[in-house]
Order: sequence, then structure tokens, then C-alpha cells
Amino acid sequence: MKYAYLLLAVFFFCACDAPVMPLPGITGKAGELVVVMDDAFWNGSAGDSTFEALAQHVYGLPQAEPTFNVVHVSTSGFTKIFRTHRNIVTVHIADSLRANIQVKTDVWATPQVVVEITAPTVDAYLEIFAANASSIIGHVLKKEEERILKSYRAQEDSDVFKPVETAFGVRLSIPKGYNIVRQEANFCWVRYETADVTQSILIYKEPYTKENTFSAAGMIAAMDTFSLKYVGGPDAGSYMSTVTEYPPRLSETSLHSKYASKLVGLWHIQGALMGGPFVSYAMLDASEKNVLYLHGFVFAPGKNKRNYLRQVDAIINSAELR
Repeated sequence: MKYAYLLLAVFFFCACDAPVMPLPGITGKAGELVVVMDDAFWNGSAGDSTFEALAQHVYGLPQAEPTFNVVHVSTSGFTKIFRTHRNIVTVHIADSLRANIQVKTDVWATPQVVVEITAPTVDAYLEIFAANASSIIGHVLKKEEERILKSYRAQEDSDVFKPVETAFGVRLSIPKGYNIVRQEANFCWVRYETADVTQSILIYKEPYTKENTFSAAGMIAAMDTFSLKYVGGPDAGSYMSTVTEYPPRLSETSLHSKYASKLVGLWHIQGALMGGPFVSYAMLDASEKNVLYLHGFVFAPGKNKRNYLRQVDAIINSAELR
């Protein structure tokens, strides 16, 4: 017994003195996801179902783009070079295992998310994955958003977010590079612009008097009213409006624990060949007497737009009412 005690004491002493090595930074591009699965399963129904769910097209983009750019790696090929990837899903199917899902962070790198899925059979895997696919996708997307906001919060521009906070009572993590291009009594337009890409956020408010405020029809009406008044196109008489032929999709969500309606879809310029995706939110302000709209949109002709829209969406999701 005393030897066991001595061994424990030595171990404790060594463990306390041993230096803790910091994890390396993550690798991989935004929107990428590594799936680790034996080739035999990947080439069958388990792989098909996994890929179809994780690479399903994102609604509200003008061209087909996947939720994640899925990279398959065999279990034997899951070496050090892949273990530092930002997003990893590992799948192990064997008779000795039980059906289970674990979500871990910072296993081999930081800030990393790793989803471990085990199952005794392919059928058991298909069942547990189908029941949890939406939650897995949502968790990884949330981690992607956290990474964006961590970067943006480190480079916030008070010349932009302070006027927005003063006028609308909402704090947004707006990074350097964005500028206020137009501000009126109940409207503000902040924009980041390069030669190839334009990312914009419109902030506007109106009294909370309409019964359909948080419906798709109510949000579209508000968006188009403000866009017609403030967001002109390149030619006289041209203006931004919502594409209703591709029905915007409505969902319920929250911003900083405050109820909000979320709408995703496409916009275009009436009278010009310009358009792109948008994401829009409606919520009550701190007084609960006004509706606050946070409307993000992207113009990036000839380019994939998923990641640009996610960056704008992340800024909106940083909203805190003041």
C-alpha cells in the first residue's frame, strides 16, 4: 500500500512540474470540414449520408455552394497534418462500440471543434447521425462564427460602431475597413468595399405598429421601403429590392438572447444587372416600442459568396442592445 502511495506522490509531483505545451493554431480554410471515416464505410451509405448532410447547398445564395467544403480522410490516413484542422468529424463503426456522439473543443489545435461519432453498425450510425445532423452542423457553424468575431473584436473601429450605437442603441463588432456611407435619422449604411467584393449592413428602425412585423411579408415590405428610399443603383431611377421569385426563407432566432426573425434570400437592383444574397433580422429595441432591422448583403460578381455573407452575418450576431 505504501508503494502505491509513493508512486502516486511521485506522479503528482512530476505532473505539477511538467510544462504544459500550448496547442498549435488551427489549419484549414473557413468553411472546410474534415470527415475521418474508413474508406469501406465512406464508399457506402454511411459516407453518402454524411456527405449529403454536411455538403448540402446553402439556401439563399445565387449559385450552389455547400454548407461545408467536405474533405474525406481515411482513419489510417488521419495523421498529424490533418489533426490541426479547424473542424473535424471522426466516425468509428465497430461491433464493440455503442452509438454515441461527443463534441470536443481544442483537442489537437485551437480554436478547434471535433465531433466524435461511434456506432456498432452502419444502420446504427445512420440513425444517430440523421437524428443529430442539424445540431452538428449548427455547432460547427457557431464555432466558425466565433472565430470570425474573435478577429473582428480585436480590430473594432469606434469611428463606425459608436455612431451606430448612439443612433440605434445597438452595439455591433464592426471591424476596421467598414465605413459609414450614409446616415439619416432612422437609417444607417455601413460598408466594406474592395475592387471585387462589397459587404454591407443596413441598420434601420420604425415604430412597432404592424401586426405582421416579424413575418416574411412584413420584413420584405420594410426592407423594400428603406431600400427604395436610401439604396440606389448605378443609374438614375434604379434601386435595391427583394427577389420574391426565389422566396426568402424565414426562421425564428435570437440576438443576444432577444427574440428575432431571420430572413435569407436574394436581392437585386431594379433597372440594373446587379444582385446577390442577403440575411436580415428584425427585433425590438431596448424600449420595445421600435422595430430594429439589421440587414446584411453581399455583392461579389463572379465569386463564391457563402463566406462573405457569413462574415456579415457574424457582425449582426454580435448585436447587443444598449
